Amino acid sequence: MDDSVRAAQKANFKVSKQQLIDIIEAYRKRTYVEELDVLNNAHSGEQGLMQALDVANHQAGISTNSLKSREAVFGTNHKEPPTRSSFCSMVFAALDDIMLKVLIVCAFFSIVVDMSFAAGDPDKLKTAWIEGFAILFAVAVVSLVSAWSDYKKEGQFMKQQALEEVSKTVSTRIQNSSFIRHYF
Repeated sequence: MDDSVRAAQKANFKVSKQQLIDIIEAYRKRTYVEELDVLNNAHSGEQGLMQALDVANHQAGISTNSLKSREAVFGTNHKEPPTRSSFCSMVFAALDDIMLKVLIVCAFFSIVVDMSFAAGDPDKLKTAWIEGFAILFAVAVVSLVSAWSDYKKEGQFMKQQALEEVSKTVSTRIQNSSFIRHYF
């Protein structure tokens, strides 16, 4: 048996996490008032949902004593932080540009053609590869600089997101103030 199921049985909730998710999904997909239909049909309206969630007084809200059991049953709104992309994946993403692909093909074509025309002359054979190699080197520089720039931007974005992720809000319930952590 799952821990959330055991916690739900121990707590006095008559609604499951999935039922609450269904109400939210009906709201997200609505064209008119479908979530209200789900709420009225499945839970006898707002008051029925409040009773199913064991909220005695809708003006006072939930008691702070029930927060742990609610978290055990319904979970938190904390989402996992995004993972950082590797530098190699950024390089491959930079190389996915159509113009860079055309330049790579042209560079290899240039090397093959120049080497084939210089096949009889040893002096020309020594320098025939330079033009194609220069194109490949330029493609490598452009893709590495682009990948490095994207990698640094992603790092800065993740630092900024980590700073903004957790905020505290003052909540007043029945004349008592407390801090609630919000995860965005």
